[in-house]
Amino acid sequence: MSAEKTIFIEPVGPVLLKKSNRSRHLRLRVNSGGQAQVSMPAVIPESKVIHFVKSKTEWIQQQQQKILAGLTVYTTDTAFQTKFHKLKIVITNQKRITNHVGNGILQINIPERYDIQQPEIQQFIRQTLNNLMRNEAKFYLPERIAQLAGKYGFSYEKVFVKHVKSRWGSCSSVNNINLNIHLMRLPDHLIDYVLLHELAHTIEKNHSKRFWDLLEKVCPGTKTFNKELKKYQVDIF
Repeated sequence: MSAEKTIFIEPVGPVLLKKSNRSRHLRLRVNSGGQAQVSMPAVIPESKVIHFVKSKTEWIQQQQQKILAGLTVYTTDTAFQTKFHKLKIVITNQKRITNHVGNGILQINIPERYDIQQPEIQQFIRQTLNNLMRNEAKFYLPERIAQLAGKYGFSYEKVFVKHVKSRWGSCSSVNNINLNIHLMRLPDHLIDYVLLHELAHTIEKNHSKRFWDLLEKVCPGTKTFNKELKKYQVDIF
């Protein structure tokens, strides 16, 4: 038997209580809309649940702020994909948090004794994704930019692949190109748009009309791509 009820608890707002005879412990999560949810055994009194929620106020508010800021709160239902891999989070009965990469899947195994929404667990997941994107980017981006440069007649000096918090890419005065590992979160056409954008800077160093005309020549649809790219944030994922 299971039942649901919503109660208001200051200062976190409405909290969904999910009572079940199958639940053995109190479990707290914050859903993608920012609402706190508690899974609980049916026999536990509400007063104990309210005390439990209030004791976790700081953590709940941290999660709510992350959601407002656009950070993903990763759960077993989260759909996340890089250039070459899909994320799969599995709750297991093993003792340690582990991860495995293979066959196009990044699988992260979380022991059932952990609350997946704890900041430490979320940080582990995010860091694991960063490491994966770094490996993908170093494998893919230098080769891809060389292909595009050869196709459109651009030349450059060196390519550096980095984790940068403010830019998708940049081109130095001596035509060294820096590319962000987070490009691996973008659709293919936006990856190419960023690469061509930086290649165009090897000829036109600013965003003058000549720059945009050049970029449009090698990448038709520049305005559309630029607008679409703004929907993504460089270091918020």
